[in-house]
Amino acid sequence: MHLLWIFSHPAPYKREFFSLLGKKHDLTVVFENRFEKGRHPSFYEKETGGYREIFLPKRKKSSALLKILKEQTFDLIIMNGWSTIPEMRGICYLNHYKIPYIFLINGGRIKERESFLRKYAKRKFLYSPYAFYLSPDPISSEYLRHYAGRSIPIEEYIYSTVHQDEMPSQPLNKEERKAALKEAKIPGERLYISIGNYIPRKNLFSLLHLWKHMGKDDVLYLFGNGKCRAQYEKYIQENHLTNVFLVGFKTHKEILSYLRMAECSLFPTNEDIYGHAINESLSQGTPVISSPNSNAGLHLIQGKNDGYITSFVDSEAVAKLLKEGLTEKMRESALKVGKENSYEKMLSSFEDILDKWSQNK
Repeated sequence: MHLLWIFSHPAPYKREFFSLLGKKHDLTVVFENRFEKGRHPSFYEKETGGYREIFLPKRKKSSALLKILKEQTFDLIIMNGWSTIPEMRGICYLNHYKIPYIFLINGGRIKERESFLRKYAKRKFLYSPYAFYLSPDPISSEYLRHYAGRSIPIEEYIYSTVHQDEMPSQPLNKEERKAALKEAKIPGERLYISIGNYIPRKNLFSLLHLWKHMGKDDVLYLFGNGKCRAQYEKYIQENHLTNVFLVGFKTHKEILSYLRMAECSLFPTNEDIYGHAINESLSQGTPVISSPNSNAGLHLIQGKNDGYITSFVDSEAVAKLLKEGLTEKMRESALKVGKENSYEKMLSSFEDILDKWSQNK
């Protein structure tokens, strides 16, 4: 099939998947921007190949996108977003000319409080009688039904940011983790990790409060970057948290290596429409403790014995979970879930969806 995929920026996890999909289909990807605000420059790796990339110009983005839609022919168009002007105009064009398309989201959560204008815009641009909807999890599916209608045609796809060959055959045991920490020159006896930018939404201050209840041999690494770094540094210094480290940005490969030797991954977010770090943690056999504010947390953890869903408001309760609630068996469950959510499984789920599309169009 000749596919056109429209997305906001060339995120490396998207490019990895596009490279796989491009081996199966004639794929063209249109990126609206060359980068997303707030991302570390090293986040944007080079093109992976296997498909064509088109970047919209800095000016007249909408006109450039409409020109592609008008002048080129595709078997299927995938709209991976709705909220920018070019995306809105693209959707209006498809609806006006009654062109069937797939509307795909990376995740979504219904807002408890939302302005009338925002809600109106979502309902206007999410609903279409010509769209088939794709969602990565049940909460995101409910988001689509809430704004686009209860009867929309919708399927869920497997969403991943990890290749099968990036996953270990089995998790590291306790002695292997200790040896790995020593080799990596990481202080302490146990490593705990949180992956997320240093911004209020990620709720990382809750982990700094939590670490006042943890022993000196329990080391916390915070991976990310952002405007709250100076505040975190001040808090760490004032509270003498010598076992907390702001590690900054690390590459995908480096993150996976740290996760393999960690006791647990912590995800205290106040809001995440999905949560890639959760899947990446599980893929290395690392249990996750997540707030209920992440779709990936609820989708990949709840009821699977690979971690816990809990509020991070009660620091002592979370500290007790870290000290008493983690087992080696959970690491096996985490890896099992991770292996069911690889790029390769994602590609397989898309192939099934595209086959159904071809049969029913």
